[in-house]
Amino acid sequence: MRDHGPAIRGPMRGWAGASGRLQTWLASLQLDRRRRTLPGARRFLRVYVAVLALSCMGFAALAALADTHAVNGFDVSLTRALQSVHLPVYGWVLTHASDLGYFPLSPLTYVVVFVGLLAARLRLAAVLAVVSALLAGLVGGGVKLAIERARPSSTLVHVVAPLNDYSFPSGHVLHYTTLFGYAFFVVIVSWRRSWPRDVALLLLALPIALVGASRVYLGEHWPTDVIGAYLLGGLWLAGTIELHLWLKQRLGVSQKEAA
Repeated sequence: MRDHGPAIRGPMRGWAGASGRLQTWLASLQLDRRRRTLPGARRFLRVYVAVLALSCMGFAALAALADTHAVNGFDVSLTRALQSVHLPVYGWVLTHASDLGYFPLSPLTYVVVFVGLLAARLRLAAVLAVVSALLAGLVGGGVKLAIERARPSSTLVHVVAPLNDYSFPSGHVLHYTTLFGYAFFVVIVSWRRSWPRDVALLLLALPIALVGASRVYLGEHWPTDVIGAYLLGGLWLAGTIELHLWLKQRLGVSQKEAA
């Protein structure tokens, strides 16, 4: 009987199935020109373009809202709702989900992703992961300076540690989405299906999923700051993936060397 390695049980089995379906979806991004003419590929591209267009419009709308410098009821109500839950595990998770965005752990995340991809002989992906995420951070910082939205006020919501810079969009969310999101893409298209791969994907996905709620829970950002950052980060990630695929084809980099 063939040995299939350690079995994946419970929640990990469901995660493995989900990651497999996502791998199939991401693989469609790598269709060659001839296959892009197939009906299934055309439908995928239409949905893909529609999602990008809606994300652009959504981010523009939120940026315009933030530029009014007015505090809206949605932001205040949702922040208070998140902060009203008093469960030890809930509070601990949302408090520490932001830790990777602060010094000294923040620069360490870039080092770990770079070294990890380099160790896997994915040189193009290693460089692109760090450069793209750093550039995204600069763009996000530029948007903050252009809009100048104030951080949440302690008179309206609980603020754990007041910050002096601007609020829209969330730098933590942008950092996690672009760096860990791109690493997630690289892992899912370059590693064979196995429980170590599924664990790696889960470890990359969890911070992205939790950091938005964490920033609101800590009173460091309004929910619209977080949503805007997810939209901007998603758009940036899509562009990075397209650049990755273009460079891979242009430079003739193998799957093992690029992802």
